[in-house]
Amino acid sequence: MTATYPWPDGRRAGLCVTFDFDGESPLLWRLRNDPPGDVAELEQRRYGPRRGVHNILDALESAGVRATFFVPGWIARTYRPAVEEIHAAGHELALHGWCHEPPAYLDDAELRSTLTRARDLLGEISGTAPTGYRSPSFRMAPDSFDILAGLGLAYDSSVMGDDRPYRIGELVEIPVDWATDDAVYYRYTGGGETRPPYGAADLYDAWHAELAGARETGSLVNLTMHPWQSGRPARVLWLRQLLSDAKEFADIWIGTAGELAAHHAKTAPREPAALDVPTDALGWPL
Repeated sequence: MTATYPWPDGRRAGLCVTFDFDGESPLLWRLRNDPPGDVAELEQRRYGPRRGVHNILDALESAGVRATFFVPGWIARTYRPAVEEIHAAGHELALHGWCHEPPAYLDDAELRSTLTRARDLLGEISGTAPTGYRSPSFRMAPDSFDILAGLGLAYDSSVMGDDRPYRIGELVEIPVDWATDDAVYYRYTGGGETRPPYGAADLYDAWHAELAGARETGSLVNLTMHPWQSGRPARVLWLRQLLSDAKEFADIWIGTAGELAAHHAKTAPREPAALDVPTDALGWPL
């Protein structure tokens, strides 16, 4: 039988509401050596910092929910007023690379450099150095966890080894899941996707079921959303309803990823993690 996780305030399950506020940075990184000949997807993604994030902030304020925004440094520099608005609204700012670079594509020095640059900028905006990181597209290199810890970070939120907080090396891991990522439902750029996006009601039903499952098993629901996708008006309406439902469940703790990581560090014993065992350069056990 799985041990009961010690959620804050004696709650039964947990909910983190998180956003990857990446705008057009993933496309700029992916096509850095071959810029596209049109601006269709660039403009689609720019909806996030122009309009989507403001719609989302209104919904979060209405629901009384504090969220975590994982922000690439390039986005913070390019759309600084929007990032300042996120901070002023009381939400957590956390790292998401400089221009959405997956760690596997960088050597150790490059990863440290890009994250230090982003950390310093987000720290300047918020007055406090960020304590967490999420890797682009949930892709992590084996050595990245040690680099994050060496930069003074307390947690990562990129991988899927549990449905409750756990540890990887010196970091607390706030696990994610593809089933609670809005891109699985909404991402459609006209660039080769084989199906149209799901409707907002479909995502609401699926994520409401995730909340029910978490309440049954005592686990975490870690919602990952992107303002250029979930910031559209019909989708924001359903998000607001989902958050209202979650707050009505008195047995669900709701907070930021950083708050949950700090709670885990204080209350849970350090358990062995998969990457604590000896591995080769690719992370495979020796």
